[in-house]
Amino acid sequence: MLGARAYSEVLLDMFECLSDQYSFDALVENQDRANCDTTVGDLPVIWHEDVASYLPTHKMVCALGTTLRNKWIEECEAMGFSFATLVHPSSVVSKRTALSDGVIIDAACVVAGYSTLGPHSRLGRRVSLGHHTKIGAYTTIHPGAVISGNCNIGSQVVLGSGTVVIDGVTIGDGAVTAAGTIVNKDIPPRVLAAGNPASIKREDYGPR
Repeated sequence: MLGARAYSEVLLDMFECLSDQYSFDALVENQDRANCDTTVGDLPVIWHEDVASYLPTHKMVCALGTTLRNKWIEECEAMGFSFATLVHPSSVVSKRTALSDGVIIDAACVVAGYSTLGPHSRLGRRVSLGHHTKIGAYTTIHPGAVISGNCNIGSQVVLGSGTVVIDGVTIGDGAVTAAGTIVNKDIPPRVLAAGNPASIKREDYGPR
């Protein structure tokens, strides 16, 4: 598992129910080597330069919430690692929706048919995702968000908790919505939007 901070423990707790499919064996740290002297959830923490020995036998998952997780993930993919897709068993995902590598779907989500979740996108608890909707790579959708049908959510987007996106809306790459935002019209790339209805609060905001 990439990441060795508090949310790593949450992810371990969330998906220990998949023990018949996966076992978590180690966490990977790339910022503070001193953290490799600790454990997280009783698992060892290893330095990112030492992870290659796991390549023949392991897949990865990423516990980082930041949409900038793409940089580390791409480094690991270049090493030859593949990434597992995790779906909590309490979630309902249509068999007609496509889940890319590295997708993580937390508990109690509902995902309708004919949608696509891009690589390493994440759905928090109780997210509802409508039909024929596209979610871009490295996008994070926080708990309780509702995305209606026929929407196009770009890459590296962050939808805050409780965001509601009305049918047919497009949200540009790198955009961010504050918690509780009601999105009833298209949002351009790399802006911060908030309110009911959503309005742009800041431009040139999202990740580059």
